[in-house]
Amino acid sequence: MNAAPPHNKKRLICLMLLFAAGCSDNTAPPANADAPSAGVDVDLTELGKTMMIAVINNIYITPDEYMNQTIKMRGEYSSVYYADIGRRFHYVLFADDGSCCSYGFIFEYDGVYPDDFPEEGTEIEVSGAFGRGEALDRAYHYLAVDDIIIIE
Repeated sequence: MNAAPPHNKKRLICLMLLFAAGCSDNTAPPANADAPSAGVDVDLTELGKTMMIAVINNIYITPDEYMNQTIKMRGEYSSVYYADIGRRFHYVLFADDGSCCSYGFIFEYDGVYPDDFPEEGTEIEVSGAFGRGEALDRAYHYLAVDDIIIIE
């Protein structure tokens, strides 16, 4: 068998170096990356749906890595009352591109329901510290928000 021509070896070496550089664990953002919103650790409002779903899935899979970080997101307001525990849970949700699945978070807000909450289905933006709670002997994660912004 003949050896590969020298220019093919150079291409192979360059591709291997590019691949190795792409696999590095250097996660620093580029120097020209936009600054995140003030006081926000994870801003989901700046991401497209596919990337937002990927980040939310990562938060679901590794919640301890996000504990007490401020997460900002937009979506549709929804709430559900659970009679067996006498508690209403509030959600900020959005559908994937195929509208088959909803993603989002429970959020906790000190307002009085329904006076201080938007109507069901209203587009909102919330940001708050990611935390852990428990109901019916099950752990859940939530955002502790200070304000609900209605998107018009």
